[in-house]
Amino acid sequence: MKKRQKTLLTAAALILISANGYAENIPEENFTLDEVVVTATRTTQSTKDVPSAVQVITRQTIEEQGAQTLEDVLRYATGIQLTRNSSSREAISIRGFDSRFSMILIDGKRLASEIDQNYELDRIPLENIERIEIVRGPVSSLYGTEALGGVINIITKKSKAQSLTLDVGGGLYSGGQNGKDRYSFAYDSGEVGKFSVRLSGSQVENEALFKSSGLTFEPYGTRKNLNASIDYRLSDSETVSFSKGYTQEATYEYVKPAAAIMKFRDYVERDEHALSYSKKGEDNELFLRFYQSVMDKSLDQYNASSQALANWVKAKRTVKAYEGRFTQTLNPQHRLTFGAEYRPETFRGTAVDTHEGYFTVVHPSGQMKTGSTAHLNYSAAYVQDEWNMSDKVLAIISMRYDDSNKFESNLSPKLGLTYKLSDDTRLKMNVAEGFRSPTPNQLYQSAATQQGNPNLKSETSQSYDISIEKDWDKKSGKLTFFNNDVTDMIDLVTISGSNKQYQNINKASIKGVEAEFSYALSDQLAWTNSYTYLDAVNDVTKQRLQNRAQHVLISGLSYHNLNGFTASLHSQTFEKYLVSPGGNKSYSVWNVAMSQKLSNHHKLRIGIDNIFNKTDEDVPLLGTYVHGSIQYSL
Repeated sequence: MKKRQKTLLTAAALILISANGYAENIPEENFTLDEVVVTATRTTQSTKDVPSAVQVITRQTIEEQGAQTLEDVLRYATGIQLTRNSSSREAISIRGFDSRFSMILIDGKRLASEIDQNYELDRIPLENIERIEIVRGPVSSLYGTEALGGVINIITKKSKAQSLTLDVGGGLYSGGQNGKDRYSFAYDSGEVGKFSVRLSGSQVENEALFKSSGLTFEPYGTRKNLNASIDYRLSDSETVSFSKGYTQEATYEYVKPAAAIMKFRDYVERDEHALSYSKKGEDNELFLRFYQSVMDKSLDQYNASSQALANWVKAKRTVKAYEGRFTQTLNPQHRLTFGAEYRPETFRGTAVDTHEGYFTVVHPSGQMKTGSTAHLNYSAAYVQDEWNMSDKVLAIISMRYDDSNKFESNLSPKLGLTYKLSDDTRLKMNVAEGFRSPTPNQLYQSAATQQGNPNLKSETSQSYDISIEKDWDKKSGKLTFFNNDVTDMIDLVTISGSNKQYQNINKASIKGVEAEFSYALSDQLAWTNSYTYLDAVNDVTKQRLQNRAQHVLISGLSYHNLNGFTASLHSQTFEKYLVSPGGNKSYSVWNVAMSQKLSNHHKLRIGIDNIFNKTDEDVPLLGTYVHGSIQYSL
């Protein structure tokens, strides 16, 4: 209750900061979607021209939907499902691929994160996001390992004009349990001479939500973020940028990995910084960057009944990257991009045995463990040609060569074609290969019942998709068929008794259909729809892959008026969602979000998730969730 009182008091303070009255005739916001994307080709391309299946989620859309977390932003995206792993953490699945095959980037940078990135949906803050670009399908030809399912690139805000935004919010479940309390700020200096500075930060707190079994639905605790960026314009065409980020997370959860219920305490600190140089000419562009991301993690496991310390793990992952690319327009037919990357990574942990870099660490309880170190050095070079074969045909050909001190080299080609059947109708096709290198855990894990395998090969995929899209009047539609064949999939195999080892034994076939339709019903009202059919099968066992729905239908209405009011209504329908335990589940969820500008400085946002109070512990559905926030801006 103290947390709830603090949230309400903070919200009241923000309302009282300004003496302005209610706003009248507030100018209409621009509700047009971004028309360009950079993630699919690493260059600026029209979304209509680029062959890859792409989606851009704008800042405006994030605000409209009343999103509180990255999970909220992505749940309405085409071809994306949010799944739960064994510890109830949310994970991304793009076109039916597990989260380990889907890459999450921030401004094109990799994160020092857990290997499967199951934790990032709660860690990545929203207050600094300008837009999110999603590329569905393999992009290993530009990004290398992990990008088999696709890429989610979170693009942060750039300094535009001097401003300050404060935001406070909270939520409540239908059973009376508290949801997430959120506090955030963002400051933009605007251009001050040749400099501009942007600062942002947030804190999120959530309390424990328990299932009938005594396990938690999701981790609970506190997450903090602080981010800063500085741009210095050397000239009209040259910019040097520096960014710094810090994340701290202390969470708990109750899980049952074996016979007893365990309480996990997870403490994480992540420190990031980047320095880049960019120069844009009339027909060329140069980009150079160094960045580093370091994550320290401590995981304590306690017996929930006795509170005795059962196990603990210390790990540290360091990702450094030196990268550059150069784009040159040769003539109206060809635009070439050349890029290279060197990425030394270090992984230190008490749960792996790499036979090198041994160290000793002492737990606060006095227990001592020995860990080891893995050094994994990655290098890569890629080339891309954006070839305008004619007024009707655009071909994008890309290829990347990856090498490592631990794995075999990989060559990842991709061919994309866009054929303009008419001014408003396009046929698109992509053929690509992708790969994912084994993780340090899969290579070197040393546990009582699970062993790593240093002889693992990379997991690979061969994929293609074909689509047709059309624009007419105020409508647009797209129909896509995709197919992925994945080989050398890594899984745990029993080798004796309860002892298991990672091996390349599995194959999977993942195919499906995506349909998208949008209709601007008026200048103020828009209707969007997407449907995904997914057939994801383990080719060895002939069983469907779990934690996926075979049919997903998403439909949404968004409305705005001249008085600063916006509203959105979305429905999500899942058919044959396969979970264990529970089997196939079919259900629908309806969500509504509204916002109103109260004055030139204040905005009120209110949302209701799961309006009809659906509950299911297997999926899980926790019932109706009411959330809101007050925003103050200068």
